[in-house]
Amino acid sequence: MTKLEELEKKKERREVEAEKAEQQVKKYQESAKLKRLEIKQIEAEILSETLVQSGLTLSDLQELIGLKNSPEQASAVIQEDEGEN
Repeated sequence: MTKLEELEKKKERREVEAEKAEQQVKKYQESAKLKRLEIKQIEAEILSETLVQSGLTLSDLQELIGLKNSPEQASAVIQEDEGEN
């Protein structure tokens, strides 16, 4: 086998390896994307469970978020809710 033939075979092997590597990258990227979506779903479940355990409604949460720039007002809302329970 000549040097040129060896180099051509080496090039072909590398092309096959590169293609396999690209397929693995796509597979892992898709897997990572799905994991990120699962994380978002779990975060939503955590938020929901936190609301339930705290006895808050979605309206209460929206009100608290609207008051995030004023900690005194947010504390007052929380204290009012605690007084009702």
